[in-house]
Amino acid sequence: MPAPAKANPRGRPKGRAVLSQQDWFDAATEAILEGGFDQLRVLPLAKRLKVTRGSFYWHFDDLGSFIHLFLDQWQALRMRGLRYWQPGKDPSLSPEQEVDRVLTLMFEGPAVEFKRMKVEFAIRDYAQRDDYARNIVATVDNARVEQSAQLLEPLVAPGTARAMALIQYSTVLGSVLLFRGQLGGEESLATIRNHWQQLLSGPQATA
Repeated sequence: MPAPAKANPRGRPKGRAVLSQQDWFDAATEAILEGGFDQLRVLPLAKRLKVTRGSFYWHFDDLGSFIHLFLDQWQALRMRGLRYWQPGKDPSLSPEQEVDRVLTLMFEGPAVEFKRMKVEFAIRDYAQRDDYARNIVATVDNARVEQSAQLLEPLVAPGTARAMALIQYSTVLGSVLLFRGQLGGEESLATIRNHWQQLLSGPQATA
């Protein structure tokens, strides 16, 4: 006599419907890439994953909590990424070489990972109308600027590191948004990066 089938606890979906939270976050990322945060709806996401809405509600209370968790994960990933920018990561580098390393990460990283940047720009757009997203973006921005300021401190006039970091950060985000994928865009990005390097290694930087 075959053993009786195990009960499905709490009505948990079976088969393909048993997805992880990450499956839903990945589906949300693809939807955002196609049309921004306006594409985040439970039924379209479920159809994208070929499951019913019940699978969504197994993991999340509602769409709002799902979006908050998605944003939390984005923040955690971006904060973790700052470890690559840490001052003194390679003790053999001079301050100028350290900044050059970070400039390479700042300008070349977004160019290589433009899919990630498209999600970031969509989050920034969403933050214009959502307080939770606005706070998430502000936290990431402040952490990035503070870390850049630490890197620039030995190279710029006293008391100007944070202002220079703000200008540098704005330049990077703006240049990627303006020039990536545009005619002559890669050349424009290289020009901006090279001039930043010259600015930070010139005599005016330590005057």
